[in-house]
Amino acid sequence: MLKIKKKYNEGGVVIQKDPPKGYKRDADGYLSPVDFNEFHEMPSDSLNVDAIKRGISMAESIGGVLMMNPTSTATGMYGQRYSEIKDLPIMKGISREEFAKDLPLQEKVFEMRMEEGIGGPSLRRNAMELTEEYAPQLGDDWNFSLDDVAFLSNFLGRQRTREYFASLRDGTDFSVPGTNKTVDEYLKIARGAAYKD
Repeated sequence: MLKIKKKYNEGGVVIQKDPPKGYKRDADGYLSPVDFNEFHEMPSDSLNVDAIKRGISMAESIGGVLMMNPTSTATGMYGQRYSEIKDLPIMKGISREEFAKDLPLQEKVFEMRMEEGIGGPSLRRNAMELTEEYAPQLGDDWNFSLDDVAFLSNFLGRQRTREYFASLRDGTDFSVPGTNKTVDEYLKIARGAAYKD
């Protein structure tokens, strides 16, 4: 659940904006999705890791068709930058070509990115913290699930995802650096693959 920082007027009364579309606020000021149930079996952050993996895999490698990006070091099912992961202990002695062929190792490295983070916060942490930060700022214009924020932080990195949300808030232009998909293209592919029956 998301905790919204409270703002007070001069009389000390809490000023609360309406919650963003798809969210409700409880008595303590916490935001949660409208259909959130305290007593369900899903993790409390509601990330669908299997769906995230399917979405990222399709957006990054066409589901494993393009295992080595010719214009960057992005490698494997999830397009993980070999230059970023090659010095991890789990990667000792593994060439980029070997990593591209080793699906179990790709899964282990992606699991690290998802849960622990590699060179920065995890995708799970990014999804929670960036949603908490920007959903209130964008209000009714917030149209992103936690899975979407995980997709974006994988694609853009944490800081560029923040810049993207800030551009939506401020009505300024945002472009993805390098030879790449647009944010809308990436999300369309990832969402389509993630939730396909």
